[in-house]
Amino acid sequence: MEDLVCFIGQKAFIEKNGELLILHDPQMGLDLPGGKVREGELDLSMALKREVIEETGLTIEILEPFYTWFFTIPLDSGHRSAGKNIFSVGYKCKYISGEVKLSSEHDWYKWINKNSYKEDTNSGFGKALETYFKDTRFG
Repeated sequence: MEDLVCFIGQKAFIEKNGELLILHDPQMGLDLPGGKVREGELDLSMALKREVIEETGLTIEILEPFYTWFFTIPLDSGHRSAGKNIFSVGYKCKYISGEVKLSSEHDWYKWINKNSYKEDTNSGFGKALETYFKDTRFG
């Protein structure tokens, strides 16, 4: 049996004033800032900060990883990474500065909180959102 080839993905769960930033990818649906680690990127924190700046224009502080998951991007998704296996790590992050300026990868964003996140739990990020908002800081 051959080893599974996976890309490493990182997602930033950015908190600002008790709310969490979520994005919308027109091809894949609900998304969070972040993405795949590029070849040669050995500093994972810098890679995540790079992705956040590219996708949102925000400056963040990375706190700690709190959730991991694995998925394969559907071949018929039309996404530029279709068919790739991704092992992803979700990091709790703190908003530092900036105004959200979306890249061409996303078409809208919103800030959600512990009372409104359940509207978005039917996405691929549902369990991660539930885990995030079960944290005692939000209780």
